Amino acid sequence: MEQPKGFETGGDKNVWRLQKTLYGTMQGAYDWAENLDKTFEGHGYHKSQADSQIHSRVYNDKLTLTSTWTNDILRASSTTEDERLAKAELSSSYEIKDLGKAKLILGMRIDQSAHGDIRLS
Repeated sequence: MEQPKGFETGGDKNVWRLQKTLYGTMQGAYDWAENLDKTFEGHGYHKSQADSQIHSRVYNDKLTLTSTWTNDILRASSTTEDERLAKAELSSSYEIKDLGKAKLILGMRIDQSAHGDIRLS
């Protein structure tokens, strides 16, 4: 990024703040995380104190967890109905693309039985 005319001298000690978030910048990542936190909070989620990218919600005695890595969100819900609700809420705020059931997380394979049991290996 080039400095505007008239600001070239002594500008190496200045920090420039973008007026609009750009994908791939540090400010962009910060703005995205802040926006996503507000969105989750608006839908009744609570941010984990242990990991800022984990959000959870108990709704009608059913648990929904989300884990975010940049702009990828992995979600787990107690029931299929709660999964649909969580997806609908998120899609009301953002354009989303559902990639189907997760098959791998942190190098572990995820297997789910017909009964809903989950095994990591």
